[in-house]
Amino acid sequence: MLLDGVSVPERPGEIRACLKVRNEALRLASVFDHHRALGVDRFLVIDDGSTDGTLDYLTAQPDTHVLRGEGGFAETRSGLRWVNTALNAFCDGHWTLTIDADEQFIFPGFEQVGLRALCGHLDQSQVCGVFALLLDMYGPGDVTEAIHTPGAPLLDTCNWFDPAPYTADRAGPYPHVQLQGGVRARVFDFSPYQPRPPVISKVPLVKWRRGMKYLLSTHAVTSIPIYPMLAALLHFKFLSDFPERVEAAVAEGQYFGGSIEYRAYQDRLRASGGRLCLHDANSVRFTGSEQLVALDLMQTDEAYEAFLAAESGRVDGPPVNDRA
Repeated sequence: MLLDGVSVPERPGEIRACLKVRNEALRLASVFDHHRALGVDRFLVIDDGSTDGTLDYLTAQPDTHVLRGEGGFAETRSGLRWVNTALNAFCDGHWTLTIDADEQFIFPGFEQVGLRALCGHLDQSQVCGVFALLLDMYGPGDVTEAIHTPGAPLLDTCNWFDPAPYTADRAGPYPHVQLQGGVRARVFDFSPYQPRPPVISKVPLVKWRRGMKYLLSTHAVTSIPIYPMLAALLHFKFLSDFPERVEAAVAEGQYFGGSIEYRAYQDRLRASGGRLCLHDANSVRFTGSEQLVALDLMQTDEAYEAFLAAESGRVDGPPVNDRA
């Protein structure tokens, strides 16, 4: 079973991260390094049968616990049951980031203020979660040219994004809003497979309590007080392995609806002979959190601005610089 043989020490105040992975050796070290620098103390990783060296990396990490996914990815709602089981077993009372292996969490002022200080502010504000935009990052040339060195900053490989347009729609599951748009809505045609482009909003940071559940990946969660800000998840899907991963996803059909989202990617790649450049004249190069706030892709409130001002010059860990 998923939890068999896994022992996680109970250390109050730890900030934890939970991921489900399969063959993520290309990105994983970079993602871990980013979140360690941000302030994550412990990682819980559910592995779905990796064969590319992912397990070798994970088992060598002293701050990481590996759980083995069983029951099939599709049969467990794309691993959602695994994630909820792990969170309820090991994250009760902990601020926890639930992310994918191609995502890096950031928030306004993250370059100066660590995750522990952020969570302290959230505790004082009596909230339990943070809403985030999934911001697709890409390189300046063809996607096959986005060749990443494991462990290097992912922003060195893909540091461009679409500044607009993004839309917000009402949704049934909490938090009752879903964001769409960006480069995937601009470049790919999803209409043969689904009514709208993919949802690009999540609730990745939650002070977990046993009995909570994610309802639709991390796009929706049990009703909790959410802080009135917008953070971001930098999303590094579009590395050089993208065409290969698309073909595998369609062939295996394990993602939602038999991998219908990936069929749209496959259509675009095949129509262009395998070439895919996401960069265009409106693309913007990422420079930091202030830029995203100015573009309204991250948002704060007055209380958060006061918190940042009070924390100025008082860093609770090494400054975060993903380009170091």
